[in-house]
Amino acid sequence: KNYVLGVLHEFRLLQKGITGFDCVFGGDIPRGSGMSSSAAVEGGLAYALNELFGFGMGRTELALLCQRAEHNYPGVKCGIMDMYASLHGKKGQVLLLDCQRISHEYFPLKLDGYSIVLLNSKVHHSLASGEYNIRRHNCEEGLALLKEQLPVHSFRDITSVERIEPFRERMRPEVYACCRYVIEEIRRTRQAAACLQQNSLAGLGQLMFETHEGLSGLYKVGCAETDFLVEQAKNNTAVIGARQMGGGFGGCTINLVKTEAVDDFMEQCRLAYHNRFSIALEGYVMETADGTGKIE
Repeated sequence: KNYVLGVLHEFRLLQKGITGFDCVFGGDIPRGSGMSSSAAVEGGLAYALNELFGFGMGRTELALLCQRAEHNYPGVKCGIMDMYASLHGKKGQVLLLDCQRISHEYFPLKLDGYSIVLLNSKVHHSLASGEYNIRRHNCEEGLALLKEQLPVHSFRDITSVERIEPFRERMRPEVYACCRYVIEEIRRTRQAAACLQQNSLAGLGQLMFETHEGLSGLYKVGCAETDFLVEQAKNNTAVIGARQMGGGFGGCTINLVKTEAVDDFMEQCRLAYHNRFSIALEGYVMETADGTGKIE
């Protein structure tokens, strides 16, 4: 309920007049699966209230409101990506989000015989446990030190890991690891946009594998179960990319799988996963879709 109360509170802080209303939520996203269900609840509610009461706020304004709601009620110092994507999503497209300018570009996602498959580890995560906030604090601590030594304002100004190596000994190991992951992930994000422009799905998939290695080895938000699932994907010739998705610590992996091999891939993973962890794996074939909107 904190996600709902948080959104209402943020409207109140903006002095938006909300009177009584009826609201029903429904959905089939498994809890704790890392599919941004909290952002969807926040974005859907904010969009609905904006429409219902005629506040005239834009989608980006609403995304920022939802981010503040998550900061101030559940206490998760999250970024803007989840709620932004939920409100700005477009079918057949992916977003390149600029978190400094709070703006975006669309890039076409041409799957060309491949499907997006999510594998739900059934390991439930909770960002509110404090782990996410710890990593954010590590990044802030590292960036503060780097700002004293380099003419930079954010990690985006650091074009390579080599630039922070001279200061590694002055950082706690976990701080250095988080900083390195963020710098490398910014580079991968730019490369991913280039791959989409060049219609290189294989290149995008390789970057997904690299991102998972960073999430697990450097940012430390993986777990044995999702690492196992990504390893299964790596060893399957029908898969060209896989990674942990969501906030980590469990939830789902996202995989790019040849459409003709999806059923075989999911069955092979179910058997291997059950043999290893005695957990009944679930798989879902996903599609891109338009973001939050009014159903006429």
